[in-house]
Amino acid sequence: MKKNVKLGALGVCMLTAGFVVNSAPAASAKQVDPHDMRFVNVIKVTANAWFQNMEHGVKAFAKDTGVKATQTGPAQATSEGQVSIIQNLIPQKPTAIGVDPNSQQALEGVLAKAQKAGIFVFSQEAPQLKHTNLDLEAFSNAEYGRQMMDALASCMGGKGEYVTFVGHLTAASHMAWAQAELNEAKAKFPGIKRVTGPVVANENSEVAYQKTKELLAKYPHIKGFLGSASTDIPGIARAVTEVGLSGKVCIAGTSVPSLTRNYVNAGTIQDVFLWDSALTAHAVMNGALMMLQGKKVGVGTDLGVPGYTNLKKCEGSDVSAHCFQGNAILKLTKANIGKYNF
Repeated sequence: MKKNVKLGALGVCMLTAGFVVNSAPAASAKQVDPHDMRFVNVIKVTANAWFQNMEHGVKAFAKDTGVKATQTGPAQATSEGQVSIIQNLIPQKPTAIGVDPNSQQALEGVLAKAQKAGIFVFSQEAPQLKHTNLDLEAFSNAEYGRQMMDALASCMGGKGEYVTFVGHLTAASHMAWAQAELNEAKAKFPGIKRVTGPVVANENSEVAYQKTKELLAKYPHIKGFLGSASTDIPGIARAVTEVGLSGKVCIAGTSVPSLTRNYVNAGTIQDVFLWDSALTAHAVMNGALMMLQGKKVGVGTDLGVPGYTNLKKCEGSDVSAHCFQGNAILKLTKANIGKYNF
């Protein structure tokens, strides 16, 4: 996947058949020149490979459009840290604030304040978020969860006990994947059982490592692990390696090549699922800019970024009216992980 996507003219042809979101009144009519705009993307946590890669997309968007675009986030993956950052941003009056929430519910209040102050809000991994003008998901969360379970089941031979890790119980996308994995197992793999509810690792590889060792001691017959945060399966793989179970316990889940490549090549991790976080950031910012310029973003929209060229309405009865999804799932194995360098 190319990180620096050349968009050409931002006024791409819009296919608006079906549901559309009207341009939000977040910025004043005078702010139509991208060079006069400022976007700030608030991530879950800094010093994290996933979000470091995302910053490449923020910078590419800035280079292509002239918008002053930057990224910031808390040192620890907490909703309190994100709320504090956004509270401090509101008086600065950026044109737009983007967020990848640690907790959608915890951010509703501060994002409502941002919108009331005339600031456009865009988001990702937040399909139920109400106080956003545009939420972009990389894919169907249900399909993503199904694919991860299918991969794990293949490795496990269709039977055995497994555990799912999530960053936080409030991380909507992680919980959606975990539920889809469980549903897929019940529907297609009756011999596969989840031994406990989703295990929280706080977006921290060390926590995932410690909890994996505890789980292996408590449930010695575990045959599989699934991870949701990018730090989960590297921590799981480290623990599995230390206890001599590399290649005997199956591991699959969301992460990035830089954190998993050695484990994949060693056969400890079988499948890595992801999307290019740089491209998602680039795409959602393109969508925000379109809307700020009075254009529509909706079903069929081409955001000019691979994986986001034909948007669909987000699935589910509880998703916001502002939520759209692309088709950007990547699956990395020993055969192709060497092609990716983020």
